[in-house]
Amino acid sequence: NTTVEKAYNNIFKVYQVIQQHLDAHPEDIDRFPNFGHRPLFAKGAQGPLQGEMNLAEYFHGPDGLSDISSTHPQYDTRFEVWSLDNPYLNISTKPAHEVILEVLEREPAGTVTLLACGPLTNVSQALSASPNTFSRVARVVSMGGALDVPGNTSATSEFNFFADPYAVRHVLEEAQRIPKPFDFVLVPLDITSQHTIVFDRLIPRDVVDADGKATLSAVKEKPIEAFISTLLRRPRKVLHELGLTDDFEMHDPLAAWYAIRSASRSPWKEEGWRTIKRKFVIETTGEYTKGMCVVDRRGSKEEVGTKRAVQGIVIDHERQEEAATGDEHGVDVLLRWPDAKIFIDEMMKRVFWYSPSNPAS
Repeated sequence: NTTVEKAYNNIFKVYQVIQQHLDAHPEDIDRFPNFGHRPLFAKGAQGPLQGEMNLAEYFHGPDGLSDISSTHPQYDTRFEVWSLDNPYLNISTKPAHEVILEVLEREPAGTVTLLACGPLTNVSQALSASPNTFSRVARVVSMGGALDVPGNTSATSEFNFFADPYAVRHVLEEAQRIPKPFDFVLVPLDITSQHTIVFDRLIPRDVVDADGKATLSAVKEKPIEAFISTLLRRPRKVLHELGLTDDFEMHDPLAAWYAIRSASRSPWKEEGWRTIKRKFVIETTGEYTKGMCVVDRRGSKEEVGTKRAVQGIVIDHERQEEAATGDEHGVDVLLRWPDAKIFIDEMMKRVFWYSPSNPAS
């Protein structure tokens, strides 16, 4: 949603805030069990494979973090954090797609799940550089696309697919070869937009004025809580100005949750997850349809799969499952999931440190 340089810097801001939080509240160390493990960190591509770069500054701000660099300069990173020998991350000087291939080469085949919560540029570059090494991946989980629902960047397109449709086309074409070189699972807007959390739960202590700024009556928050509240004020204000509901759609978190559950030894299919095959291609250059998933229903049982009602678009899951039965071709698309309440409760507990039994925690 922003430039690679700003996104790169934002990672350090997050780690810096966590350190500040632990300095002030060392009793919370158990909430960050992996902090200090210095995970591998690399910089991705500067732009899409082809075409102009598109950002979502209107929603996420010019820095990708609600313009936090301007409104709250205390969150800017200190210079020493940028050094290669920093206490937070194992920084690689190689481009992200090369690091992806190094990890796949180093780890046992079929043990690495690649989660893509942005444009598929880095994934496409890794696949092009070494198809054989890339085939060692267990699966690629991608949050992106809109098949039977409107887009969130244009009338037809979701942002990640809109930002680099050429990369999407390349990855999907390779993933559908016979025999299949690697597993690919798409988590589109069709399912992520159904997982929302009202802002009053995400910012339970915050009182905001008409400009989206905290008022004097706001309750003092811990560093992490204050950071998250600050990030969420801008999207909340934008959604209000657009006349949309006062809740936040959990697009990337749902894809991450699926990636974690499907990669674990737990019986994730028995938990209620379900994927189906969908046939579609990506529009790469349309003036109004760039990034659109053009669903191909010719010669298949598949119908539109949705119906319009007063409350909006309603997806007919049963019809989609019946139509997809026995179809070996197409892209695996996440269709069903465990109770959404389970996901929301986990999000509130793990990320926002909230539990129904202790709302003020």
